[in-house]
Amino acid sequence: MDKAPASSSHKKIKGTLAIIAEVGLYHNNGHTFIHWSFGRIIDALAKRYDRVIVCAPTSFIHSKGFNDYELKADNIELIPQPSYASSLAALKCPAPIVRSYINTLRQADHIFMRGMLPYVGIFYLLARIYNRKPVHWIVGDPVALLRSHRRSKLIKDMLSLLYAYQDRMFTRIGHKLANGAFICNGNELASIYSSSRTYPVVSSTITEDEFFIREDTCQEDTIRILFIGFVRPEKGVEYLVDAIPKLEFNKNWQLTIIGPWERYEEYKQRLDKRINELGIGDNIKWEGYVSYGPHLWEYLRSHDIFVLPTLSEGTPRVLVEARANSLPIVATKVGGIPSSITDGVDGILVPSKDSAALAEAINKIVANRNLRRGLIQNGLQSVRKLTIEQFVKTVISEL
Repeated sequence: MDKAPASSSHKKIKGTLAIIAEVGLYHNNGHTFIHWSFGRIIDALAKRYDRVIVCAPTSFIHSKGFNDYELKADNIELIPQPSYASSLAALKCPAPIVRSYINTLRQADHIFMRGMLPYVGIFYLLARIYNRKPVHWIVGDPVALLRSHRRSKLIKDMLSLLYAYQDRMFTRIGHKLANGAFICNGNELASIYSSSRTYPVVSSTITEDEFFIREDTCQEDTIRILFIGFVRPEKGVEYLVDAIPKLEFNKNWQLTIIGPWERYEEYKQRLDKRINELGIGDNIKWEGYVSYGPHLWEYLRSHDIFVLPTLSEGTPRVLVEARANSLPIVATKVGGIPSSITDGVDGILVPSKDSAALAEAINKIVANRNLRRGLIQNGLQSVRKLTIEQFVKTVISEL
């Protein structure tokens, strides 16, 4: 695909924007691929700046995998870091990562950081030396995630939790040292990273021309329930599975689960075992990973209810996408979700790890037409304020 000029109706901001992230890239023959959830934001920012540098872990030899979005702007340059599979794995290559930070800071006029960066304390110290004031986008709470359930063996989980705590500490100290700003997914994260320049947001990658308008769902003989997300323990899929036998409406049902599970085979096997025990396998469809775009929208537009039973979360983009496609939502009241969804207005929020509450909310949406239509209409109204254009505008206002 040929690169598109980074044109925009907005006046270009002079200078160089550096985007530093823990999100992996795949680069091959002059083409750079990244997961769509961040790629669309990078391209949107590139339209507003003369020059953009992306500093991130980069693979030159592996397949692009889930990095299925090609960066399109022609004013983007790459400063690669060694490719790493996890934050702990990144600790094995301090020298090239620190060199990439120095190279980036020397060239950049503005700094936008995403997520949990390796050697974040060193980065912030360098930012102070080079007199740069980073805007750091805090996307999730790894401490809460790691405390919500067992992910691996005890020692590895303890090391991961210790790393998450030190990352939080050095990020907060570094923020003060460099006089930067925090943009946090939701009010809960904003309270953890509280400062005079901390701003809660709801992250989004959708544009208003991608909205799908309908008045109602649940009109057919089969109620189609949808989950989208990585199939891993913190997503709480087992609680949605356990909710299914508690459904009470007099219609057929189907549960569609979209998302990859390859890195969590043991968890997927536990889910399969539970599904077989309940005897509901014939009504559950496993679709695996689906790329963002028309294929994913087809699922959103052909289902009746979206359910997110997660145990730990920032402000999930999928809740914006579901509302933008006129789906009533059931989600858990964790992390930044209450900053995105108002209970009873544009979704129904329930406690986490509570299959009975999930079932009750689904039953209520199916049975109550006025409630269902109100959730849909209010959801469409609320997400008009949560487009990618609004998110990028917030970022730029702090850079």
